[in-house]
Amino acid sequence: MHESQMTEAHKRALIIAYFLSKYDRKGVRGIGFDSFNEAFERIGQILNVKSSTVKHMRDSFDPYCSQVRAGWYQRKILPSRANVIQAYDELSEQAMVQIVHQLLVGDDSSLNIFTAPVTVTEKTSKGLLDEENAFANRLRTGEKAEAFFVAQYPILTQFIGSTIEDTRKLGIGFDFRIVFPQTYLAIEVKGVCEKHGYISFTDKEWSVAKILSSNYLLALVRSLDYIPMLELVQNPFAYFKPQMRTVESVSILWNAKV
Repeated sequence: MHESQMTEAHKRALIIAYFLSKYDRKGVRGIGFDSFNEAFERIGQILNVKSSTVKHMRDSFDPYCSQVRAGWYQRKILPSRANVIQAYDELSEQAMVQIVHQLLVGDDSSLNIFTAPVTVTEKTSKGLLDEENAFANRLRTGEKAEAFFVAQYPILTQFIGSTIEDTRKLGIGFDFRIVFPQTYLAIEVKGVCEKHGYISFTDKEWSVAKILSSNYLLALVRSLDYIPMLELVQNPFAYFKPQMRTVESVSILWNAKV
């Protein structure tokens, strides 16, 4: 099938095939199948594509994603495969499992964000910071919350004997590192304007929270528009049960009610 002739079903199959290539048998079990053959057959039936097509798609990803199969190493990578790898390569396995499940059960109209990642142009990116834009409002809320936490840090008894490092520009999944002589705590700061609201973790933040466990703290600043109150939540990965959602360019956020 020519690249330009791919149906929505084939686009979905392509993303699932990428997942199967990258996570191999662990991925097969993660989406509820016992073997690759069963996965190819059932995915083909659900999406109404040939099971052999799903297998061939997986094989086409193998030279770039698999650690156990060589795949079609002698072929030049197709643009559709390269686009999928670029769009999904930094997502966690947990996020990919949920995406695969939604690709298998959802309708096409709700899956455009998965099957057709949006490239944000310079023109559209400028609009993200418009005064009334929701993204800009969240950005300002985050900055206010971070400034409040930094101001409170010196008087927080939990952090006596520590130093604080700003890690916001390092892209490592948390905003500050609180360093003690023998250990450190990762601090992710979130804020809500009212007493209650919603916060979002990026997929990177949520993955790091899982790895660091009790050494990862959410510094939640409530009532930012009134009298701010700081609440420290240890191990937010175990504390919250958020819902995953997608945003343009296939970024992952995990939403939790606070």
